[in-house]
Amino acid sequence: MRHPLVCCAALVCLAPGARAVEKVVLFGDDDYAPYAFVENGEFKGMYVELLGKAAELLKPAYEVKLQPRPWKRGLADLESGASLGLFPPGLKRERTYISPYSAVLYRETVVLFCNPEVMAKPRRQFPDDFVGLTVGVNAGFLLSARLISAAAAGKIQLSETKGNESNLKKLAAKRIDCYASDRGAALYTAKKLASDPDFKGTKLVEAVELSGEDTFIGYSIKHDVPFKADFIAKMNAALETVKRNGTAARIENSYLR
Repeated sequence: MRHPLVCCAALVCLAPGARAVEKVVLFGDDDYAPYAFVENGEFKGMYVELLGKAAELLKPAYEVKLQPRPWKRGLADLESGASLGLFPPGLKRERTYISPYSAVLYRETVVLFCNPEVMAKPRRQFPDDFVGLTVGVNAGFLLSARLISAAAAGKIQLSETKGNESNLKKLAAKRIDCYASDRGAALYTAKKLASDPDFKGTKLVEAVELSGEDTFIGYSIKHDVPFKADFIAKMNAALETVKRNGTAARIENSYLR
């Protein structure tokens, strides 16, 4: 019995002499808004739409299906070779089972959003210009090294709360001075909170970027199919096309602006 997660080639008889259509499954994080997530049974997000547009450029040679997976399971499937590709891992050298990585999907950044009153004073250098401030962070959030170092040195105080929404409301209520978050996640949540009375009218001021990481499709080194190299090359070219023609920017704006 064929493993249900294995991406395979399927012959489609369209006409005598017709080429095979290769069917490819790429898995994505199912709980990573606004990049890839399931909402009301629909797999959506910036990366899902970006890859969907790129996949359209691969037809008719490739039919690409994007499916959600819990992140840890997705990584395990890559490691075992049960699946071909997963999005959106960052470049982690310890994940020796991933090779190659695709063209860059996006650069995710951790930034510091502050209240306008806090930013009335010029603050450009972190942490020296932010000494004495209270910075909200998400519970369980992987903090940037710069933030951890500043807190350990006593230059800032960290206030941990669960979730983007709660932290943004704390920022709006001035219970914290600034909020450290993934830029996309914060902007997406702020957009959803636009009509919430506890947030309505709040202006997010981006103060400094703390860290950044490029994201990719990670391909399993163990999953080998005859068309693998050709598919990866064509998908990379398609990704560059949708970035160059403005499609990627329009998708980003639809989620974050």
